Amino acid sequence: MNIRISLIAKLTFATSMILLVFMGVLDNINLKNFRKVMVDYAVSHAEQVADIISQSTYDAMMKNDKTSLNHMIGKISESKNIEHIRLIDPRGKVVFSNETEEIGSVIGKHADECIMCHSAATPGVSPSSMNRSRIIITRTGKEALGFTKAIYNQPACYSASCHFHGANDTVLGVLDISVSLEMLRQKSHEYRLEFVMLTCLLLLLIGMLVTILTHYFVDIPVQRLVRHSALVAEGNLESRVPVTSRDELGELSESINLMTESLGRADRELKEWADSLENKVAERSREIMQMEGQLRRSEKLASLGTLAAGVAHEINNPLTGILLYASILNSDKRLDPSLLPDVERVISETERCADIVKDLLEFSRESLPEKEVTAIDAIIEEVITFFHLQPDFNKIIITKSFHPDLPPISVDPGQIRQVFMNLVINAGHAMPHGGKLDISTCLSADGKYLCAGFQDNGVGIPEDDLARIFDPFFTTKPQGTGLGLSISYGIIENNGGKIEVKSSAGKGTTFIVMLPVSG
Repeated sequence: MNIRISLIAKLTFATSMILLVFMGVLDNINLKNFRKVMVDYAVSHAEQVADIISQSTYDAMMKNDKTSLNHMIGKISESKNIEHIRLIDPRGKVVFSNETEEIGSVIGKHADECIMCHSAATPGVSPSSMNRSRIIITRTGKEALGFTKAIYNQPACYSASCHFHGANDTVLGVLDISVSLEMLRQKSHEYRLEFVMLTCLLLLLIGMLVTILTHYFVDIPVQRLVRHSALVAEGNLESRVPVTSRDELGELSESINLMTESLGRADRELKEWADSLENKVAERSREIMQMEGQLRRSEKLASLGTLAAGVAHEINNPLTGILLYASILNSDKRLDPSLLPDVERVISETERCADIVKDLLEFSRESLPEKEVTAIDAIIEEVITFFHLQPDFNKIIITKSFHPDLPPISVDPGQIRQVFMNLVINAGHAMPHGGKLDISTCLSADGKYLCAGFQDNGVGIPEDDLARIFDPFFTTKPQGTGLGLSISYGIIENNGGKIEVKSSAGKGTTFIVMLPVSG
């Protein structure tokens, strides 16, 4: 299990450790300095006590009055801070001590009390106060400051008649004092305790300040960057990091914003490229499907054209004979009048078969267009004028919406007129009870084609039949041959155009004829 440690915790811990080490070193330095000051103070205090003893014992020393001297020193040794006082004569014999068992003992020159003066070849006469002090451990195991002070023979002393010592005596004796350092130890302990408590308090305050400042100046900006990274990872490239400072984190935020903006632009370009590629692929696929459909239709039309030509040729002659003899029979006076309706029905159906044969011949005959530059509006006007005279179109309202200033087209006017008339006839059949036919013209978006639209509000074409309406012999009309739209499709293709259809059952049909603009 991975435990996540926050940046604030790491910084706070590192800062606390640095401060702890620093405060520990500072504590040792301060404690040493404090101890030195306290030792200096203790030395000064011991020297003052020694001076007091020296002055107090002045008369007794001159008279060599040991009893009076011992009494005075004994009183002074009863002081609370005095651990040990002893008086040593020039020969090293202890002549007085508050510890009576050592009175009379002899101390050598190399003892701690004497070494500071007798360490050199020539004994020192007046060493400094610090050189005459030392740290000792008492019999009770306590720490104490040992201070040695020499009692010198003064001229006023050895010239007096009452003085016991001679003029050649330099040192009359040595006063050795041990001052207790228990107070120093206690003060050092108290000082260290106060310092540790102060250190802990400072660590706590500094830790809080570091945590607060780190949270405000580091953690919050970093959390913003983390949230921004998560949003970018989720695909939100519109996200931006607020820049609230001018430091390194602020510069980092600006850099990340620039990076995100660049990613957003790259993502948009990739999407646009993908959409464009997809559209191109879809468009190309549609073109390929249309080309395949056109190829299949062309192959089918070619096969059907060959078949239709042969069938029409073989059927046309018998139909002509049937129609001729039926007409003769119909005009013969010897014919029973009751048979006239049957003969007229034979003539009518024979004429209908003749029309089908005519359509087959026209379907099979691939006539090349005789192109000329013409205006599409003029062709449509001729078609509309023709159907205005037809009684079947009395209930159909024909409206026109022509785009102004259309360029001319290069087509076969007769063939295009035939296509337009076929489309108008189909619209009329789709509106047997009347309706509205809207004929409009416009220019395509690329400017390469003129578009003529024929929109009716008739019965419409079922969706399943839309893909087959240009196939030969396919029709949705009871009496249709299914060749009109196939012939129209071939004519439009031969003239370099395209034809499309849009329809919904019950909502009407729209045919769009696109013819190339004259170059």
